[in-house]
Amino acid sequence: MAFHTDTILISNHDILTRFVMTPLRALGRFIIKVSEATAQARLLHELNNMSDAQLEAWGMTRAEATAKFLSIRS
Repeated sequence: MAFHTDTILISNHDILTRFVMTPLRALGRFIIKVSEATAQARLLHELNNMSDAQLEAWGMTRAEATAKFLSIRS
């Protein structure tokens, strides 16, 4: 009966690359999420500052505009 073990050899270079790149990737994802949240907050602020007359000129109510914003956001 043959006994075969599957071994995975990971070089020091691979370990070091993973050790360095994992936190950098996480930091990159965090920066992207913060920038997206900032843009969304700016849009929501602009929507909040619009008058009902401006929204009516666009053909929507404040509730419709808010619903549209929230549906785009998710």
